[in-house]
Amino acid sequence: MDYPKRYKIEERIGYELRAILILFGMVVMQKIIVITWIGLAVNLVLLLVVLRVLLEPVTQVVRWALYGGLLLDVTSGARLGVHAIALIIAVGIVYVLLSRITSESWVLPIVAVLVGGIVYHLCNALLLVVQFGGYDFLAYLTAVALPEMLMIVIPALPIFLLLRWVRSIRRGELPLDVY
Repeated sequence: MDYPKRYKIEERIGYELRAILILFGMVVMQKIIVITWIGLAVNLVLLLVVLRVLLEPVTQVVRWALYGGLLLDVTSGARLGVHAIALIIAVGIVYVLLSRITSESWVLPIVAVLVGGIVYHLCNALLLVVQFGGYDFLAYLTAVALPEMLMIVIPALPIFLLLRWVRSIRRGELPLDVY
């Protein structure tokens, strides 16, 4: 029988701490560096999590979405769990809709980021309505959702190709097809 490799608890803790540190760096870069350079907020955590769901096991990506969402909540001053819930729902819907499609298509990351971004912003808007009662959805759509969606669609394909390349190197595959 072929048993999956069992990891020691130290390896699991090390992996989770590494994921939290990577996401913390992404959140800091998203909140401080990118806003000052471009002037617009680019949701790098959403981009990373949605693209990873196309390449990695969904349980691993859901943990990344939880950690990233909680870090976004802490740094943005939102109620704890708002961004985490929105990211987890976005990851789940992207996984359900696009898990059967092969990751070799170059249109797939763009569609995944669009679907994930739409779901993420709808969840955020609904959570804001629940939290504050009446909320101007049209203002949220034009001031936050549409500019952010345009800003995360642009780097979707290069980042997806980079993540796929890193995954192939980790697995020991050849980076080029030899036929």
